[in-house]
Amino acid sequence: MQPDQMPDSYRGGRLLYRWVWVEIVPAVLDPLSADELEPAVFGARCPEPPLDVFDAAPEEIEAVLAGNAEVRALAAEALPPGLPSVPPAPLAELKTAVVDLINRRVGDLRGLHITVTVGQSATYLEKQEEAERHAAGDSGPFPYLSAEAAATGSTLDDVAALVRATAAAWTATNADLEGRRRGALVAVEAAETAVQVYQACTHLRA
Repeated sequence: MQPDQMPDSYRGGRLLYRWVWVEIVPAVLDPLSADELEPAVFGARCPEPPLDVFDAAPEEIEAVLAGNAEVRALAAEALPPGLPSVPPAPLAELKTAVVDLINRRVGDLRGLHITVTVGQSATYLEKQEEAERHAAGDSGPFPYLSAEAAATGSTLDDVAALVRATAAAWTATNADLEGRRRGALVAVEAAETAVQVYQACTHLRA
């Protein structure tokens, strides 16, 4: 296996491969003298599960990537002489992939708290606006709150209070996610190595 066939992840994905240099075929020994007739064959393999960059600590990411670099160096040494070396992928390409990865991760985390579908965000805003008017003493109408009250068998007051409480909790959660998203993106932009790019993902650790 050539070094360029041993990526750290699949196209800048969240799972880092853990490459190790292992004996694939044992040496062939002379049964009488125990002299080596054929040398052992070594190669790169991934026997351990991959490392999720959104669950890992920065030092774990650094250790995995350093280990991968060592194995790629061994693979390069094992190649027949004369084969051209393959340069690593440009850092800019990795940054672009990880920025997309971070944004998708934040979208997934938001989806744990709200319904992410066409028109739903506008509906949340309409309901929140109605709930705020209701709390301020407005006499209505409140079409969203009234429809939900009728459908759930609740009172208008109860629905309005629930919408306001939910909106307050979501604002705090979303503010935290947005702050961590921006921190991760700024870290990617400032990164000077692939290790630092992947470590930026730890801003979004669960």
